Amino acid sequence: METLDAPIYEIKQESNWYKTEKKRREDINKFFDEFEATYGIKNGFSFYHSEYFGVRAGTEAYDFFKDEVVKNPTKAGFYAFKKRSKYFTDIRSMLEKIEEANPFKGHDVFGRNNITASQWVGDRWFFGVRDEKRVEGEEAVAIDFKDYLKIILEKLG
Repeated sequence: METLDAPIYEIKQESNWYKTEKKRREDINKFFDEFEATYGIKNGFSFYHSEYFGVRAGTEAYDFFKDEVVKNPTKAGFYAFKKRSKYFTDIRSMLEKIEEANPFKGHDVFGRNNITASQWVGDRWFFGVRDEKRVEGEEAVAIDFKDYLKIILEKLG
């Protein structure tokens, strides 16, 4: 596990942003559990949103769905599902159960292009930032780097 670089902020667990993102992560895990139970496939499926999803080349998902995806990969071995695929509607309806989150919320809180990385450690959500002066909002609180490292060590130990 890699660590973030200082300065580090933690998202407050009582904030709406945290709750929405945590629910989204749980929904994604449920989706993959349901996908595995339905199709018996654990590896190789990827999605960007409920209208654009597919499989990675050379995976069990590709072998299973190869007749249902486009012939040419779009990005680094990613094969998108054909809209006319017999599986498209079923998979899309499973993906639509995932709660949507604002992908730009991090820029609102930390400033545009100010995030270096984010990391979940258990139920805690951390962000590394470039410039502390650009951090706004009440969803995030600064955390001392040593305290952050203690949390990481506890999780690993």
